[in-house]
Amino acid sequence: MKRLLIKRILIYSILSILFCGSIFTILLLTSDEPPVKEINDARIALFEAKKSGADQFAIIQLKNAEISYDSSIFYLKGENQKIFYKRDYTPCKNNAISSFQTATQAKEDAIIISKNFKKYLEEKIDSIDCFLNHFKDIFITLPLDKDIFADFTKGKILLTESKYAFENQNLTSCNIKLDLAYQYLNRSYEVAKLLLNNYFELYPKWISWADETINYSKRHKTSAIIVDKFSKKIYLYQSGVLKYSTEVELGKNWIGFKLFYGDKATPEGRYSVIKKKKNPHTKYHKALLLNYPNNDDKVRYTKAKSQGQIPGNRSIGNLIEIHGGGGQGANWTDGCVALRNKDMDKLFQLVGEETPVTIVGSLLSLSEIMNDNIL
Repeated sequence: MKRLLIKRILIYSILSILFCGSIFTILLLTSDEPPVKEINDARIALFEAKKSGADQFAIIQLKNAEISYDSSIFYLKGENQKIFYKRDYTPCKNNAISSFQTATQAKEDAIIISKNFKKYLEEKIDSIDCFLNHFKDIFITLPLDKDIFADFTKGKILLTESKYAFENQNLTSCNIKLDLAYQYLNRSYEVAKLLLNNYFELYPKWISWADETINYSKRHKTSAIIVDKFSKKIYLYQSGVLKYSTEVELGKNWIGFKLFYGDKATPEGRYSVIKKKKNPHTKYHKALLLNYPNNDDKVRYTKAKSQGQIPGNRSIGNLIEIHGGGGQGANWTDGCVALRNKDMDKLFQLVGEETPVTIVGSLLSLSEIMNDNIL
């Protein structure tokens, strides 16, 4: 009897274990699985969308895709904390699928928009490049305020940075930098434009002076010198025929008339050589001393001083020469015209005292210099 009881208990125990095991297996097999594939697909789609520029050109769609993805992860974590047979990953899966679909659409839209925007930016870069190239070589030679040069430099740097951003597909940053580059460049351009337009109002007078000087050389069968300040050139005529030309360097503040001693301006007008000088009478190799100031310079000085444009203790100055010591690659003199020593040797040999010397702002009009009237 006792044995039979034990046997029954053992059978019931085995059956209970088998039953519970079956139930557990059924629950395990029928429990919901996490949507690993869907979540991974959504993550990859988000990465591809950003890579294609959706963060710039499909911002709202990308944001919605990210929200769906974050919701999917939130539901995933919440369900994982539950006992396995109570888990329901349906909200997690639905959000992952929604994230994938929205991110994919964001990628496609971004590609279409970015292609058009890229073309727009390419044209914008080319336009500002062209704008800069039209006047940069002239701009850097102008005696402008340091703040204007700072604007010009900032503009060039921003233009370079915009090109780098474009190459790295950061198109929004590229566009912002291009706008800033143009603002800085245009500000410096407007100042240069005003300066040059005002300066070149004297152009007819310069041409008249130059023509008279060449005709004088032709009539009197003599030498004559013309200095073109804008092109930084000196021209030697003999009997009205151009015989020699070379580059020169001028005073730091070379635009306009020389008004007083120490203004570092190179004078403009009609002069003549009054003395030829060699070492040790000049520290600049050889020199041709000019008769500055002439009568026009004296009248101009007196008027400017009466109007308070010249400090009370400043004289009109003198000792303006055409001399050697040039070739420094900048305008550095106190107002003189500097040539390289080898060029000065040649000029010194070909001219004598009383040689006419005419110094003009430019022999070319501003429109000719700027090619297409950009200023």
